Amino acid sequence: MAFSDDRMIGVSINNLTGITGHRYGLGQMLDAASEAEALGFDGVWVHDAPLGRRTMASYDSPSILAAVATRTRTLKLCTGILQPHLRNPVALALTWATIHGISEGRLVMGVGTGAGKGTLVKREYSALAALRHKTDLDPDVLYAERGRLFTECMDVMNRLWREDKFSYHGEFYHFDEVTLGEARPQTPPPTLMGSGIYVPKEWGGPASHMWKKENAGKFMLGRYKRVVNHSDGWIANHTMPEEFDEGWAKIKAYAAEKHPGKAMAAAYNCFVHVDDNRERARDAAISYLNQWHTMITDEVADRWIVTGPAEEVAEKLADYQHRGVTIFQLMCASPDQREQMRRIGEHVVPLLR
Repeated sequence: MAFSDDRMIGVSINNLTGITGHRYGLGQMLDAASEAEALGFDGVWVHDAPLGRRTMASYDSPSILAAVATRTRTLKLCTGILQPHLRNPVALALTWATIHGISEGRLVMGVGTGAGKGTLVKREYSALAALRHKTDLDPDVLYAERGRLFTECMDVMNRLWREDKFSYHGEFYHFDEVTLGEARPQTPPPTLMGSGIYVPKEWGGPASHMWKKENAGKFMLGRYKRVVNHSDGWIANHTMPEEFDEGWAKIKAYAAEKHPGKAMAAAYNCFVHVDDNRERARDAAISYLNQWHTMITDEVADRWIVTGPAEEVAEKLADYQHRGVTIFQLMCASPDQREQMRRIGEHVVPLLR
């Protein structure tokens, strides 16, 4: 079992630049991680947005987690969300296994295929296409086939963490007799996979790359079978409680049918702003999201933010706990990240224990 039944309440430490003109230095992130541990959080999450976004990642997320591992003792160290298929899976599997050893088994790889405006996401594939082996290196093709590229990348890494010296000949990756050697972990690092997004009624926001009129106004669960086949748990976001229930039921049913005995974990991703003034908290969170993703309408905000007094924030999050969520990725919806982290850690986290 990759995850215990214990709750893991984690907070994101900001690895993005460009948000309301604010820049976060490496030292600030490391200090924030140490403070998160002192505040009683169970984990920290680091964003991964290489090359493609207006608010792009400042530093390499696995490298940050390696540094955080040396400064903390109990925190789970998570990526939210890493795009492994933009990297060489053999090299990433080795890097991740090494950090897994440094952290004494505290790593959690949160992965996904990526989201955002199509032109920006395509830029990532254009810049990193040279990493692909035995393809025509056409970034448009890689972008169009990113789902299969992602699945194959996850397959390669999972096998490298579990098997010694094997060959692989897939659609994108080809190699013979590869092993991670001494770095191969005794216990494979757990993975969580994001799946599902709300498509707003009008084009814009994080679902821009997949907006279609027939999907407008709907929550799309996505390739949930891939979550079961290639990871240890589901990262949900944009869901109303009933939509979470429906998605989680499908995932558990498929796991029971195809992978009997495999225990899946449910994680929930949301932005949080704690303030006793409800209107001020909501306005601040929406303003922040529009700096982070742009074009965030009220309908998207209602699905992605949890705001208000600490007791009300805890109550909304606890509802998801009752529905099966054991892991939280709480993102601070404010330019003043540390102050929100303190409010959440001091006033919300104790109410969720």
